[in-house]
Amino acid sequence: MWFRSDIVLYLDKHGVSPLPVKMRGRTPRWLWVGAGSGALLALAALTAALAWQSIFDSALATQLMLAPGSRSYQNWVAPTVPLYFDIYFFNWTNSERFPDEKPILEELGPYRFREKRRHVNITWHENNGTVAYRTERSWFFDEATSNGTLQDNITTLNVIAASAVYRSRFWGFLQQKGLSMGLAMFNQQIAISKLAKELLFDGYEDPLLDLAKSLPPSTTGGAPPVDRFGWFYERNNSLDTDGYMEVSTGQKAGTLPGQILRWNYEDHITYYEGECAKLSGSAGEFMPRNLTEESTLTMFVPDLCRTVNMDYVDSGELSGLMYHKYAISGRSFDNSTTSPSNTCFCNGECAWSGVMNVSACRFGSPAFLSLPHFLDGDPQLREAVEGMRPDPDAHSFYFAVEPRLGVPLDVSARFQLNIYIEPSPNVGLYQNVPRMLFPIFWVEQKVQINEEVIAELRFVRAIHDWGGTVCACAALVFAALVTMAACWARKPQYIKRELLAFEKPKDEAELKLNPI
Repeated sequence: MWFRSDIVLYLDKHGVSPLPVKMRGRTPRWLWVGAGSGALLALAALTAALAWQSIFDSALATQLMLAPGSRSYQNWVAPTVPLYFDIYFFNWTNSERFPDEKPILEELGPYRFREKRRHVNITWHENNGTVAYRTERSWFFDEATSNGTLQDNITTLNVIAASAVYRSRFWGFLQQKGLSMGLAMFNQQIAISKLAKELLFDGYEDPLLDLAKSLPPSTTGGAPPVDRFGWFYERNNSLDTDGYMEVSTGQKAGTLPGQILRWNYEDHITYYEGECAKLSGSAGEFMPRNLTEESTLTMFVPDLCRTVNMDYVDSGELSGLMYHKYAISGRSFDNSTTSPSNTCFCNGECAWSGVMNVSACRFGSPAFLSLPHFLDGDPQLREAVEGMRPDPDAHSFYFAVEPRLGVPLDVSARFQLNIYIEPSPNVGLYQNVPRMLFPIFWVEQKVQINEEVIAELRFVRAIHDWGGTVCACAALVFAALVTMAACWARKPQYIKRELLAFEKPKDEAELKLNPI
């Protein structure tokens, strides 16, 4: 179908046009439809360019939320990134001369374990936007990449005897003397020598453990009766290592995925009071987006039984992706010595800065946590032993996070376990020991994303960085096409003179077009 058009003739005195005929109009419908569609596309592209940040955030939030079928859920329920668990023991080389000489410690390791992790017993609570679960962890010794074997003999502090003495500090004279006799009867020593596998997952037998079964829970700090002791005994393949967790899914407006809401069925930390009992922060697998140098990462760590803060330390690049690094400082581990806000974490002995008393969540055992080699801790801690060589690069606890997406790229979660000992006048074994923190081992949980995930993150980041520009360019292209179409539609069309024929005299001329 053609639109009506006007024809303009320029005739000479003989009624003949010496010039081509100028025709205006006759624009096909498809051109107008195309121009209109182009204008709409240009407007849509311009709108997308202006609102790209919001569009991207909305699409990203959909994929990052914890929901069956989302990309985040697939990575969360059974992580495919390599997970490594390294353990470094402090071998006590002069235990036979203690307490006359301060302990000389030799670092052994790493004893490396590959970790397989999956979330099980998953229960969705759609009404409040949360999900409950437990974490199953399995560890497999990797002898090829370890610096030592599980048959290595290690001398360390006898923690069973040390815990018994620590729990007796408020007992009466006769009870303490009874403990002293029991330790002597069972031939308990301050130091023990065991195989690495016994100290770790296999455990070892001890007569004090059998004795503890017959004592009331108030005497043992409520610790469950066990047949063997090992630092990770019965934790392999256990569902109780991290306990019951309930976190937000990020599906409700104003919430982020992976934020801790309940731990072991409680909405607060039962070991502390006041602000220290507040349960908050990430469960460790999801981080906030749009991080800056002023941001503070808050994370709940089940092994520490508390929430810790990580402050910005520097920025860098990993495989083409920029990251912000956030680390735990010594004041984060401090009970109250240099950080008054941490006073409510002080449960008992809080004499040194840079260490955390976790005895409350370890059945009353004298356990203190610090950064490895007492990094950022009170100098007195390092002076009490030989062999502490703190190195910020090797011993810090940090998360390197892609700031825009909030995805951890490189994680090194490190902390050191120490046992508190002090002289006990009525317990012969501990009458002359110094008051100190005795380093036992330190661990490193290492996570670094693989190339497949890096490539995916690069693609997502490119969409974020260039999506708005692409939409703006598309708007310009569509606008240019619409302009060209409009100009073409208004341009006069010329017809050659020989294509015209007159069937009437020029005074009554009716113009027809000859068929081509």
